[in-house]
Amino acid sequence: MSKELQKLPPSFAPRPAEGLNYPNVMQMFLGRVRKTPELTALRFKRDGIWRPLSWRAWEQAARELAAGLIAELGVAPGDRVAIMAPTRVEWALCDLAIGFCGAVSVPIYATLTGAEAAFVLADSGATVIIAEHPELLRRIHVHERATVEQRERGGEQGEQGGQVSEEWGATVAACVRHEVCIDRRSAARHDRVTLEELGPVRESGTRTTLEALRNAGRVALSGVNEIRTRIESNVAETSLEDPFTIVYTSGTTGRPKGVVLTHKNLVYEAWAIKNSIAVDRTDQHLLMLPMAHIFARHLLWAAVESGAVTAFAERMTSAAQDMQEVAPTYVGAVPRFYEKIKTSVEDELGRRSAVERRFVEWAFEIGRRVSVCRQRSQAIPPVLAAKHRVADKAVFQPIRARFGGKLRFFVSGAAPLGRDTAEFFHAIGILILEGYGLSETSGATNVNRPDRFRFGTVGPSLPGCEILIGPEREILLRGHNVMAGYYNLPEQTAAVIDADGWLHTGDVGEISEGFLRITDRLKDLIITAGGKNIAPQKIESRLRAREGIAHVLVTGDRRPHLVALIGLDGPDMLALAEREGLGCREYADLARHPRIRALVGRYIDELNRGLPSYESIKKFAIPPEPFAAEYVTPTLKLKRKAVEQRYAELIAGLYGSGDGDLAGTPGAQRPTFT
Repeated sequence: MSKELQKLPPSFAPRPAEGLNYPNVMQMFLGRVRKTPELTALRFKRDGIWRPLSWRAWEQAARELAAGLIAELGVAPGDRVAIMAPTRVEWALCDLAIGFCGAVSVPIYATLTGAEAAFVLADSGATVIIAEHPELLRRIHVHERATVEQRERGGEQGEQGGQVSEEWGATVAACVRHEVCIDRRSAARHDRVTLEELGPVRESGTRTTLEALRNAGRVALSGVNEIRTRIESNVAETSLEDPFTIVYTSGTTGRPKGVVLTHKNLVYEAWAIKNSIAVDRTDQHLLMLPMAHIFARHLLWAAVESGAVTAFAERMTSAAQDMQEVAPTYVGAVPRFYEKIKTSVEDELGRRSAVERRFVEWAFEIGRRVSVCRQRSQAIPPVLAAKHRVADKAVFQPIRARFGGKLRFFVSGAAPLGRDTAEFFHAIGILILEGYGLSETSGATNVNRPDRFRFGTVGPSLPGCEILIGPEREILLRGHNVMAGYYNLPEQTAAVIDADGWLHTGDVGEISEGFLRITDRLKDLIITAGGKNIAPQKIESRLRAREGIAHVLVTGDRRPHLVALIGLDGPDMLALAEREGLGCREYADLARHPRIRALVGRYIDELNRGLPSYESIKKFAIPPEPFAAEYVTPTLKLKRKAVEQRYAELIAGLYGSGDGDLAGTPGAQRPTFT
């Protein structure tokens, strides 16, 4: 750990060590292996077949990889090892293997640009990078070469038009010595660069595959030797205070920061989740979230503590099919996933005959009435129960069957879930448990429970996690899940963790009867020219839940009223355009088409009718292209400041005459949605 890492102030006296049942993450894992060694721990799809991996086999694979990292690449305790790969079974193997080395894992989203990935590598000082395939490494190499060329030319502009630090490029070359690929080539047909085509290996470094590394580790472990002894020593000597991972923030509020999470953080978090929601070895969850996000990581390690099976989705787009095949009992996802399902189901039901639609409407009305009874913990009246049995068998059971037939609940996090979405799923008999947490808190601090939930809230706090509403209604958190600090950023650490150990989240909220409700981000609050304080997120989430809307940014700070930028869901809107014969062939056609703008205007009209005048959206614009990847986080949230800067001229136009080709005014047209 860097000496510059700010420690928590000495005045903070944590609660007793409740939930700290193991001295480190590896021993927590080994405790699970001792309990159920031959039961399935992981499932993954290869060559069209779902294959199991037992707890003992996971341990063995991780030990072999750890031996390879130590013997072949010289990884030592405290070294940082980066993993740049989407969610797949190798992620879990490598995460544990790095722990067996006494090293620190550094997740990198596989969707990042070369410059963004290079920054994480340089900032963390990673000596090894494990990438899914050579194309990801080439992405970083291209950035490094561009950095060197710019330095030679004396240029300052980087890959994305912003300032590039030549120090970053040089540091990556200096700190990353070894490159490991899970696959020898990309699966993408248009981009099949191989390991051999990457060019020369880094000076005094190596380039290999994960399989070769594991084979070398298997040889190194044969017999009683130094490598085996070093692994056992790491398992025995790693303490709760040692860092386990450095998770980088998405950069929605500026420069990404490395959140240092210790073994204590992860051991506590796994215990707290297990003691909040009843999950055991009879359960199985489908993991589709990016493993570089803390939401996915804490789901994985909580499953270790509970003994549940983790099935890895083949890819995000195959999640619906994967659910049918593996029949999970619970699934974690971001709100957009549930919104898309809701829209798809509504669209499908809406295409039925008039008689069938009336029956579906009746069924949903019955489902909503039963939902209200269950939310209030009231008995369902006999007549309503009889009607519900009919509605459930005819309408709701076929919908639930799409998720495998064994689903107990969904879990939602990373962004606000619309209440209407939660109520829709509950009406068909599926409970979505919304939770809340940060990278800085090792994941969840609050979550609704199957037996204690309230829609529109993120639930009660986890056991052992303290919560306080501070000045300006800011949410403050304290407990064993709070990070050690930001990596090499002592001033920023001190700015968010006060002298009493409270983490200042920057989120605004309120607590009622033990349930936390998030109302906005402190820094995102809009103060209009008329002095009205407005929380844009609640407006954005309600509009984003409508069919064909992917992203919404509401803005208007120090302006007379609110305006919005709308990002369309291209596939959904193109399908609508095809049904109505609009002649739209690409996104730009949709953004310009009067019918699409009128439809968005109607959505906003309907939203405005339920809002006070000062919160209503007066004008909107649809940019001619989807929001580019650099403006959207991997969990599909917009980077507010970056979007406002990119579209500053378009936003300014909404307060003037506007751009007739892009802008619209709600209420100007009221089309019928057919």
